[in-house]
Amino acid sequence: TKAQESLESSLEKLKSNPSVNPETVAKVEAALETTTGKINEINEEYDLVGAGTTAFSVIGDLVEKAVKKASELNDEYKLTEKAMSALGGAVDKAKSAAK
Repeated sequence: TKAQESLESSLEKLKSNPSVNPETVAKVEAALETTTGKINEINEEYDLVGAGTTAFSVIGDLVEKAVKKASELNDEYKLTEKAMSALGGAVDKAKSAAK
């Protein structure tokens, strides 16, 4: 995960600093191991990655269906043309009123 990669990167930076106390490095390593273990445990228990992928897939399907339906309705009722016509009329009225 990104959080885990960020923690690992921070640990490497900490290790490369010669003025850092070795006890501090050991504490950060222990915290990283614990955090990594908990992340893996939660992911296995709740299948967060699989559930997230499924949710995005479902959302993608729904968006695709909505776009197709909107296109069908537009083709059937000429909604875009009507909206452009109404907008053009409103602009013309606003121009006339501004004179």
